[in-house]
Amino acid sequence: MVHLLKSAAKSSNREVIILGNMSFISLRELRTSTSKINDMLADDGKIVVTSNGKPKAVMIQVNENNFEETLAVLNQIKLAKAINSIRYTAQSSGASEMSLDEINAEIAQARKVRRERLENINV
Repeated sequence: MVHLLKSAAKSSNREVIILGNMSFISLRELRTSTSKINDMLADDGKIVVTSNGKPKAVMIQVNENNFEETLAVLNQIKLAKAINSIRYTAQSSGASEMSLDEINAEIAQARKVRRERLENINV
């Protein structure tokens, strides 16, 4: 993506890059030109905010009619990313190859440790 950012043409006097139907704006430009953001969102519907040419955030246009739906979709995306991360970690550590008996043993051990900790706190 950095290569694409470098090869895209910068507009005059602005640190805004337009690539396809998506606009990229630097953090510096975001701070100094907040009035332009609304226009850019109206045009493209989304803006990628960059720092040193690397993507840091995505801004998307919302309104009172789609705000809650948009938040729900963003939460679904966040959940999907978390699940993918858990799957990757399980595959990397070999945990994805565990049998059901091994998984149940791990759960039982974790519950036992938690119970013992709670008992020690209550004593």
